[in-house]
Amino acid sequence: MIWNFHGLTIVGFKLRDPRVFMSCVLIVYTIVGQTILTFDHGWFQILLSLFVACATDMLLNYWKTRQIILPISGVITGLGLGLLVESTSPTLLWPYVVAPILAILSKPFIQVKGRHIFNPSNFGLTVLLLLFPTEVTTTSTQWTGSLVMVAIIFLVGSFSAYRVSRLDLVFSFIGGFCVMAFIEEMIRHNGFALAYGPLLGAGLQLFILSMITDPKTTPATRGQRIIFGLSIAVIDGLLRLVNNQYSPFIALFIVAACFPLYQTVFDAIRAKRYYTGKVIKESEKEQILL
Repeated sequence: MIWNFHGLTIVGFKLRDPRVFMSCVLIVYTIVGQTILTFDHGWFQILLSLFVACATDMLLNYWKTRQIILPISGVITGLGLGLLVESTSPTLLWPYVVAPILAILSKPFIQVKGRHIFNPSNFGLTVLLLLFPTEVTTTSTQWTGSLVMVAIIFLVGSFSAYRVSRLDLVFSFIGGFCVMAFIEEMIRHNGFALAYGPLLGAGLQLFILSMITDPKTTPATRGQRIIFGLSIAVIDGLLRLVNNQYSPFIALFIVAACFPLYQTVFDAIRAKRYYTGKVIKESEKEQILL
């Protein structure tokens, strides 16, 4: 949808856009969480993150296209960070400004072959967690609710992942997580409930079904998506073994940063095999003709 208003072009979005569904899910989840599930977040912090993300997204798009593009991506990023980012002091507001700015700016400025490689929300959150550990944290306690809420999130997230053809990535991560949790239990003997418990938390489910299923920052082929999901699970498991409480976010950050190198090597090997096979076939044809 496109509108012209006094010489200014305003670009809307299509209702079939998967981002519309995800933004609606996050809006409903935020409202329910704040009013019923008693999330430990103030409305001001959430709305501040949402405003900064949308404003940055609109300004960036206007700078590139000279058009006002409705910031559907900004809504997803702003709400996600508004719920995930946790400042260590109630009066500390700058994380809710810096995180969405970093998230949105990562898309045009950190690219490989014309594509951004980091999920924006994950990038903004992880950078602050690594650089400002005493000022910024993220808590999982607010995300653990009733089994009904967990089931709803899983079903809605699965449908969203199905729409963008990323269910294979989801199941590969879950399978890898279960294997790493089993290894953790064999090493620590803390009980399977503690090892597998995070998988039932709504926080990790939202991470699985929204962050790692971002179609813009995940591989296009099924085989590479499976490797992508398993890699995140393995690194997440290793980080949990050293008691890193931010393990899934850091794991996704590491894999997203390294995966373009893997894809480059993989494409080079595949191209070499194709070229070698083509040369062999041409040589065989010449021998038959002789």
